[in-house]
Order: sequence, then structure tokens, then C-alpha cells
Amino acid sequence: MEDIKNMVKREIEKIWPQAKENIIKFNKDAGKLLKKSEKDLTVISRNIKSGVEKLVCKAKREELYYELGKIIAPLLTSDQLKDKNILKIYSELQSLNKTLKKKSRS
Repeated sequence: MEDIKNMVKREIEKIWPQAKENIIKFNKDAGKLLKKSEKDLTVISRNIKSGVEKLVCKAKREELYYELGKIIAPLLTSDQLKDKNILKIYSELQSLNKTLKKKSRS
């Protein structure tokens, strides 16, 4: 029994230095990889945050345009409604509304 213990101990002593080096190397490589991954995730997070902030600003802008249009529309005189630019935009809006209604029915 003592011979088996000594034999196992000698084998472990032979293998241990190389195993210890491999463990230390693995630990260092894992640390480097984690730091790199952390940096990459930080960059991705910043990009996503920036994109979300842009979308929020665009949505707010659209909301403000809508509110402004609701306020201005009743103030237009009949002469202003004959303006070619206004008529063009109005007809495009009417066309889009018809298209949306058709699509919502389907």
C-alpha cells in the first residue's frame, strides 16, 4: 500500500510542474480574454444606448410636428389652402391614409 502511495506521489511530482505552468498560463489567458470581452461589451452598450437616444429624439420630433400641425391646420385661411406645396402634401397624406386604411382592412 505504501509503495502505491509513493509511486502516485512520484508521478504527481513529475507531472505537477508542467500542470502548474499550464494552469497559470490558462489563468492569464482567461483574464486577458475577459478584459477584452468587457471592453467589447462596453463599446456595444454605448452604441446601443446612443441608438436608443437617437430613436427617442426622432420620436419626440415627430410628436412635436404632429402637435404643431394640429394647432396650425385650423388657422390656415382658404387662400393658404390653395398653395401648391400645401395641396401637394395634403394629397400625399390623403393617398397614404387611403393606403393605410386598405392595409388595415386586409
